Amino acid sequence: MMGKVAVVTGGTRGIGRAISLALAGEGMSVLAPYARNRRAADELEEEARAGGLDIVGLRGDLSREAAFRRTVDTIRERAETVDVLVHAAATGVHRPIEELTPKHLRFTFETNVFAIHALLRELLPRMPAGGRVVGLTSSGATRAFPAYAAVGGSKGALDALFRHYAVELAPRGIAVNLVCPGAVRTGALDAMPDTEERIAVAEDGTPTGRLTTCEEVARVVLFLCGDDASQIIGQTIVIDGGRAVTA
Repeated sequence: MMGKVAVVTGGTRGIGRAISLALAGEGMSVLAPYARNRRAADELEEEARAGGLDIVGLRGDLSREAAFRRTVDTIRERAETVDVLVHAAATGVHRPIEELTPKHLRFTFETNVFAIHALLRELLPRMPAGGRVVGLTSSGATRAFPAYAAVGGSKGALDALFRHYAVELAPRGIAVNLVCPGAVRTGALDAMPDTEERIAVAEDGTPTGRLTTCEEVARVVLFLCGDDASQIIGQTIVIDGGRAVTA
């Protein structure tokens, strides 16, 4: 992967951060768009420099047109080709159905679904054969959880979208897949209602008896971005310690 370029949305925090570090650790130059948290981006860049890695945070909320255009222009200025596109950015409103408004749904879908489609369209002309597109989904795409309708609905849409990407882009030599982690202790999990109770239930129901780590998810993404995964097309790789098997 030495000398290749990766774009990792949401690549400065949580799972996205771990993915940025994993790809950069293999010699890739990583551009990491993020929405707001400049401190997290600064800390990641500082860690990357200390380790001799090439990671640059790009501030810009991809759900907003002006920020999206600036981000795309910056990517084009910095990279003639984009070899890997990872969609780790995610947001959402956690409310029961009766409190969930169309505005909440639009807000969730803008980042989780529409932003990656718009970004992929812009970057496809720069993606060569051998390119990789990886999305982060969740079990909420196919299962129901309390106060998860908005995010789960967006992840279900993302799953369907990526299957179509996979079929249409495979003839170009671009492999598209999804990674579905189990519960991972990140800021996104902490933002959900009853976090500690959910974690306890997840740990109790997982055969390995623990949560998946950000670094474990990143290593799966790293594999999918490598040459050995060229014939893995349109799949959802589950990494959850076996919870989906027993749930």
